[in-house]
Amino acid sequence: MTTKKGAEGILLFFDKVQKGFLKMKGEKTTVLQLTELKNQPEEKYVTVTMPESSYRAFHCMLDYPITGWHERDETAMARAEWNKELYPLPEEYEYRKDIQRGKIVGHTMEDCAFYPGVKHKYWVYTPAQYDGTQPADLILFLDGQMYIAPVMGDQPILKNGKRRIMSDLLEEIPADGEIVLPTNTSNVTDLLDNLIADRRIPITIAVFLTPGFPGPGEPVYGTGKGVTNRSIEYDTVSNWFARFIAEEFLPIALKDNVITSDPMRHSVVGISSSGIAAFATAWYMNHLFGNVIAASPSFGNIRGGNIWPSVIRTTDIKKSLRTCMCVGKYDADIIFGDWNLADRDVASALNYRGYDFRLICNEMGHSHTFLKYMIPQALDWFYYGKEVSKRHCTVIKPYPLVTKL
Repeated sequence: MTTKKGAEGILLFFDKVQKGFLKMKGEKTTVLQLTELKNQPEEKYVTVTMPESSYRAFHCMLDYPITGWHERDETAMARAEWNKELYPLPEEYEYRKDIQRGKIVGHTMEDCAFYPGVKHKYWVYTPAQYDGTQPADLILFLDGQMYIAPVMGDQPILKNGKRRIMSDLLEEIPADGEIVLPTNTSNVTDLLDNLIADRRIPITIAVFLTPGFPGPGEPVYGTGKGVTNRSIEYDTVSNWFARFIAEEFLPIALKDNVITSDPMRHSVVGISSSGIAAFATAWYMNHLFGNVIAASPSFGNIRGGNIWPSVIRTTDIKKSLRTCMCVGKYDADIIFGDWNLADRDVASALNYRGYDFRLICNEMGHSHTFLKYMIPQALDWFYYGKEVSKRHCTVIKPYPLVTKL
């Protein structure tokens, strides 16, 4: 039972949250300043002597000849929703008639400097309470089409009797003005509406960004999975995509919004390949993003992602970074690697360098459902230090290193 004094304390705390977590009376929250890219970005190229066979194996090029993978890997990926009944989405995802919904407006970048000839769709969610007088917090969702697809109703399931592939979704989901999502599809935007209205998180702007298209498709699996630029952008181990986000995309997407400059109030979210991209974005652009929410992040060797544990361990300068990840017991064990081992290896590297992290090992597979289940828990952890749930999960968090015999 909450006492009157306790309730007043909670309200006072939320007042501070809404005003920018003021550290002292009279302190003002600084506003994020972004400069739009004007010229073609410069790239530094490094030549490496490497046999062609090793090069192809390391990068898993599209035409790298691999046999026997298809049936095993498709079976592994089909386990995504196993045991989902163990993790029902919280009631905060339910649409509430008493709460005014935020606005979702779609846009299209027809071309970009970092990936010439590639276009990106994106949607900006603005909560009803936002009026621009106070800087808002920020959440960036990669693979944004997954959260906006419900606007198409049942259409995303089938196209001419066949299941839609990602390229279909990227082409067909509308991004040319305001859209309204159905009220019965457990939308992340409804979750944000409810959390903001209940003053559980500050007023927050959310941006949903698709991977670019067209592109070469997925490595090894080939263009049958869709002709997109997703793997090039998300799986490549470099700062290129993070620079695209910081230097080209966000200055355009956020030009009409006032955002706090505090990176610990900015989160980036992704699943699978967009999960590793979310981590890379916060790692390389840590002045913009301090929080990562990643479901089954692809720290396998798709385009060198298996080197991330070494990158983390050998980087002396510690970043301001909190990472909440999950991986399923029945997650991907495919040609690129074992996601359970890979994600645990990253958690171990984060622990070695003294980072605050949570790795939630659940009973599902490579699941977007568990990502949605995890998001409100991750936000509670970021804002209030509340521990994530151990219900039907094993939670790995920072643990002491053995430093003495």
